[in-house]
Amino acid sequence: MMNKFDEIFNATLNANHTIQVHVNKSYCNFFAKHFYLYCDDIRISELNIQDRRETGHHFHYVLTDVPALTIGAEYKIYDDRYLCCNLDMNVLLKDEKICSLYYTDEVMGAHYHKTFTTFRLFSPLAKSAYVVYEFNGIENILALEKNTDTGVFVGRVNGDLNKAKYYFLVRINGELVSVNDPCAKGLTSQSTKGVVVDFSSLKINMNDDKLPSFDAPTDAIIYELSVRDMTSMKGTSIRHKGKFLGLTETSCKSKNNNPIGLDYLKYLGITHVQLMPIFDFCTICDENPTESYNWGYDPLFYNTPEGSYSTNVSDPYSRIIELKKMVSTFHKYGIRVVMDVVYNHVFNLENSCFEKICPSYYFRYKEDGTPSNGSFCGNEFNSSHPMARKFIIDSCLHWVKEYGIDGFRFDLMGLIDIDTINQIKKECSKLKPNFIIYGEGWDMPTTLSSDKMSKMYNANKMLEIGFFNDRYRDIAKGKSSDMELCVKGYLLGDYNYIDGFKHIFLGSCIPLAFPPLFNDASQSINFIECHDNATIYDKLKISNSFENEEAWLKRINMVNAMVLLSFGVPFLHAGQEIGLSKNGVHNSYNSGDQINHFDYDIMDQRWKMVNYVKDIISIRKKYPFFKIKDKNIISKMIEFKNLSEGGLLITFKQEYISPFRQVDIIINPSHNILKYEFDEYHTLIANENGSLHEGVHLKLLQANPLSINITFKD
Repeated sequence: MMNKFDEIFNATLNANHTIQVHVNKSYCNFFAKHFYLYCDDIRISELNIQDRRETGHHFHYVLTDVPALTIGAEYKIYDDRYLCCNLDMNVLLKDEKICSLYYTDEVMGAHYHKTFTTFRLFSPLAKSAYVVYEFNGIENILALEKNTDTGVFVGRVNGDLNKAKYYFLVRINGELVSVNDPCAKGLTSQSTKGVVVDFSSLKINMNDDKLPSFDAPTDAIIYELSVRDMTSMKGTSIRHKGKFLGLTETSCKSKNNNPIGLDYLKYLGITHVQLMPIFDFCTICDENPTESYNWGYDPLFYNTPEGSYSTNVSDPYSRIIELKKMVSTFHKYGIRVVMDVVYNHVFNLENSCFEKICPSYYFRYKEDGTPSNGSFCGNEFNSSHPMARKFIIDSCLHWVKEYGIDGFRFDLMGLIDIDTINQIKKECSKLKPNFIIYGEGWDMPTTLSSDKMSKMYNANKMLEIGFFNDRYRDIAKGKSSDMELCVKGYLLGDYNYIDGFKHIFLGSCIPLAFPPLFNDASQSINFIECHDNATIYDKLKISNSFENEEAWLKRINMVNAMVLLSFGVPFLHAGQEIGLSKNGVHNSYNSGDQINHFDYDIMDQRWKMVNYVKDIISIRKKYPFFKIKDKNIISKMIEFKNLSEGGLLITFKQEYISPFRQVDIIINPSHNILKYEFDEYHTLIANENGSLHEGVHLKLLQANPLSINITFKD
């Protein structure tokens, strides 16, 4: 346990191989003359006092002549009164060379077999480690054996430990720490202990055979949602509100008898749901989830589903089984599942199980020793360290193997190094060839060198990875930060952005008005709204306050149509299609169900908007030329023509759009009727009302205000 003098007498090894000592004057009111270094209670040297100084309540010393230290040994500093404190050696695991020495390919955490379970724990600095496991009401303790070459402690318990609870005791820097397993694949309620899981007993049919063919990322139509938000609205017929099982229920109807929940997603025709965090997160009470609210970007345990989303958190298998059922149900109806993962930071560094087990190893630090904070959440996970990278990769593979996940969306992906992301894509694609990975490739203020960041401006080093294209968002819709909501993009009425809009329509991979961002269109995740920032409806209330709600909703239809028709990967945020509001709360991560729930009453009122988006989705899915990703083909097949009233004509040329001779999209972002006469008769197949199933043959097109029109020439 912690030495009783540690609070008033402490010593820390520094990066320059000196030792810094602080002594509280309440312990000693005069300078010490000697300090001694002990290893495992044996004196090995006297240390030189290089510097000493005095402050109001402390004496401070810098000690030199420190001999080579053995990682995993236990060191103490004694003064000339022969009172001692433990030496904090955490700085050693900030050293890249030292970190590179320790690695294993073995399975970490609790690895279950029918007749035995193996426990492994990575902790190079630790002197000793134990697993405490509880089974059949009896608590047992097993000392783990350390492999000094890998820094891994390992032990084996014979017998069938299915559902056994466990945690670790680790002795580091002279202190015995009780800590949960960061690799735990099962948890008790409130994540207090790990649980040994027999996944072989939890196999269910994931219905992969029911999924339609999927050849390229541009075949995807991604729909972002929260499990809780999509099912939590009061008064609906969804029984399991806020739960995984809520998204397995069918035949649920709104007040107007329209489909809701899972049936609503099926009705829209989207190909992928992107689930906001479903791993175990911190700030929700598992037993009483309605007492608080959080989206889940506060990670706690990465390998176990969130307990508050299960119907019986007292049973550690409930959350596992119910998440599997949800994914299986999505697959049954032809919808793939993308998991939103937050490996870039943890909820709290100091209390993190990673930090307790392996201090300083799993996080990035600045030169002054303080944590790097590019996440603006107080810490950054150091994906470059070998066992940290292994943890992320193993975690990703676990979700694919056991839960049938079809893709990952990486939160603040720029904070993860390029090698890690590319390796995840490679390994996941071995399991699912059509696996997709994309993320927020923002350029964050991190200590990770710029050339190693998985950011958008390094897209040429990550050719199979997609990036949220904020250039698309800002040009099509306008700025999204709270201070810039008044700034309009092209589709909201600022025609100065018309050339920029041509660039983003082409997948931001062709030099037109801007240099290209991507190697091909499949890297561009085209979005104008996501869970962050104001919804487009709330932005329009500010940027287009001179218009009425009818005009706002027409503009929302226009924006949604162009997201779906542009080259690249279309992305929709739940409620974007019907103009849902967050009542002016722009960062609503903890604002509760009333602000964040999917409002099915408004869906009823705006059902025409639902059908409009459904129609445009059908058009994109039906015609392959909307999904071309090759920049060379795109640049040859598209022509633009500026029209009056800020309008834009986009023409698809014949040789790329068989069986048609020509396809045209006419955008009218103005409040006036825009007239355009074709050389020959065209068939109008879609306008502001959605698909025109009969088609209208015309030569003179009158594009109504705030509309998108699509014509074909047979």
